Amino acid sequence: MRSGPQNDDRQKVLEATDIVGLVGEHLALKQRGREFLCVCPFHDDHKPSMYVVPAKQIYHCFSCGAGGNAIDFVINYHKMDFLDALRFLADRSGLTLTPRRPQSAAAGADDQEPELSRAALIEVSRFANDFFRAILRHPEHGASARAMLAKRGLDEATAETFEIGASPDRWDGLLVTAQKRGVSVEGLERLGLIKRRTESSGHYDAFRNRLIFPIHDQAGRAIAFGGRRLNDEDDPKYLNSPESALFHKSRTLFALKQAAKSIQRENLAIVTEGYMDAIACHQAGLTNTVATLGTALTPEHARMLQRLCDRVALLFDSDEAGLRAADRAVEAFFAAPIDVKIVRLDDAKDPDELLKQPGGLDLLRAAIANADDALAFRTRRLRERLAGAGMSARARIIEEDLARLAELGINTLSPVRKRLVVRRYAEIAGVPEADVIRALPQQRQQTGRRDETQPAAERAPLDPRAGVIGALLNAPEIWLELSPDQQDAVREAAYALGPVGAAVDVIAALAQDGASPDVSLVSSSIEDSEARRAAVQLAFDAERCAEGDAERLRDYFHDCLRRILRERALSCNEHTAHPIQDRLERIREMRRTFGDQPTSLPRPA
Repeated sequence: MRSGPQNDDRQKVLEATDIVGLVGEHLALKQRGREFLCVCPFHDDHKPSMYVVPAKQIYHCFSCGAGGNAIDFVINYHKMDFLDALRFLADRSGLTLTPRRPQSAAAGADDQEPELSRAALIEVSRFANDFFRAILRHPEHGASARAMLAKRGLDEATAETFEIGASPDRWDGLLVTAQKRGVSVEGLERLGLIKRRTESSGHYDAFRNRLIFPIHDQAGRAIAFGGRRLNDEDDPKYLNSPESALFHKSRTLFALKQAAKSIQRENLAIVTEGYMDAIACHQAGLTNTVATLGTALTPEHARMLQRLCDRVALLFDSDEAGLRAADRAVEAFFAAPIDVKIVRLDDAKDPDELLKQPGGLDLLRAAIANADDALAFRTRRLRERLAGAGMSARARIIEEDLARLAELGINTLSPVRKRLVVRRYAEIAGVPEADVIRALPQQRQQTGRRDETQPAAERAPLDPRAGVIGALLNAPEIWLELSPDQQDAVREAAYALGPVGAAVDVIAALAQDGASPDVSLVSSSIEDSEARRAAVQLAFDAERCAEGDAERLRDYFHDCLRRILRERALSCNEHTAHPIQDRLERIREMRRTFGDQPTSLPRPA
């Protein structure tokens, strides 16, 4: 366990962070007794399997094993490094971290630009965002952009909420400013903010004379940008950042930062096709709206929204392209345990246009309330394809659609949901439901997989060494009650488990210092991330074995310790001059120590 400013900051941040509040900002939590349950964001979780425990300030998924404290959650959810996660939580709690010296450059590397980390790219993107926002406020360079905002009916509050900016009408405005401030040119290029000149050396700005919309991740950091032209003669009309180490269209939704809390509160996410539509909805009061970014909705988008709500309303343009987008969206959400509605706008081509009409907000709310559910929409589209088709063509179309449903996971749906789908297709085909079920391509049998819904403690009994550590993590005060010999035995058992064994040293050090260690504090003091995760896993498993009872947990600890001591005694002095006599004497000693129950003693080897 290391001491010093970083460890002090870590402890301050953890003490100031309520893990239920933190996780609840990112995922929809449901209380279950003294714990909270949610869909795990770290694997494809269709049945909630992640628990958040306020008493211990930790989280743990019983399916994939993800777990840890608040810092671990931020690191894994937002793909941050440790220091970025620490700063994120400190800013969230209003704490000031201990200033740190920048690391000195390696000898002989003064003339080389250092390798750009993800954190460094985030800083480059933050600089660009600040630059664009400053240009919007500039009396001269931001005039045409402010005029465009006024023309589109966006007020100052909305512009501030979405951090809207502008790029100047010149080829090197961002580039020159970055060079003056020592910002990495390579970072700007890797994020697509500048491009290399083809006919000469140097770079030029990718965004010129445009209204700029930053694209944030859910942590609120600008990771990419969208630009809307200010001059109608410029092409294209909209320009987005290319994909990068920070930005992936299939895993990003515009305005999720601004909409997440409203989505949870309303238990409904409204999804539009463009960021102008999303912004217009927010300004009109529909603050639970997000948008895709020039790509179709993906299963990853579906999982992101599933973590926040149970209902989704998809708003698409009323033309054929919008209907095809709706088809793809229904497929993306098909296997997700979430209710989906397809909203068609008959009074306007998109939400932005509708909201500008008198009574537009009421019309949009009514369209959402009266929209078809995803199954009704898909089967209506299927009926349209079947219209006028002959018997052979009808059979082929239906069988092809059923094959597609099998690919999308119809066999993984709950029995009730699957039966509703089968019933609807049987009605369309005019055949019994059994015939539809037989026509469905069957999912391949998967063997060798564990039951991911079964708690780890029920899958296999704990090794006594793991049980000792897990019990100590739940009740670390037991350590001070042990004799020196018992402490040595626990340490020896812990070291045999690898890096996670460091938990015992942490407990001993904290107890000796007079601290009151708990799972969160102990795990945060373990440097190795996999060891931290394993420690939380052991703590949960031990608590499940003890069924959450404090006295039973103590009994469980001492039972594991007795088993360790017995095994330790039997393994001693195996190569003495009189092994049989020595072994008999050890067995007699164990019976005097542990009792005369034959079943409680290990069998002689």
